[in-house]
Amino acid sequence: MSKVRNYITLPLRNLEKKKQVFEFEVDTEFFSDFQNPEIIEGSATIFLDVEKLSHYMNVVLTFSGVLTVSCDRCLENLDIAVEGENLLSVRFEAAPEEPEDESPVEDIMYANAEDDDIDLTLYVYESICLALPIQRVHGNDENGKSLCNPEMLKYIVNSPATEKESPFKVLKNMINK
Repeated sequence: MSKVRNYITLPLRNLEKKKQVFEFEVDTEFFSDFQNPEIIEGSATIFLDVEKLSHYMNVVLTFSGVLTVSCDRCLENLDIAVEGENLLSVRFEAAPEEPEDESPVEDIMYANAEDDDIDLTLYVYESICLALPIQRVHGNDENGKSLCNPEMLKYIVNSPATEKESPFKVLKNMINK
């Protein structure tokens, strides 16, 4: 993977010790930088609600957007709305050599307090990708008919793999012999 540009950075050096909100917009260029063939295009709005304290910083990531992916059934483009909220704790210390017990509630990142800024691009990208559903298929219309490409569905419905064959067929053949 080539080096991804820093799309989402927070200033550390001049960040005041109070709550602040940062807003970012990402588009297809952002997603294509990660060279993930599953995401064809997309756009999202990202809000970072930041509270800086003396030894750490809490970041609440909230995002919403639409990603275009391939339908798992018919391979046509499918727009999927994604949204989510994650809590990230940024600690201003060196990362421990032995990972401590991970908290199920938050993610932890380590940063040097002397740095000018912190790059959250990868964290935001991964959070958005994790919001995608595992199964990505077109839904059904009000009559219960699939919205997938009907030409592709013909191949799926008529394929030998979709024919239901009893797992006991082999046993029946053994009895008949």
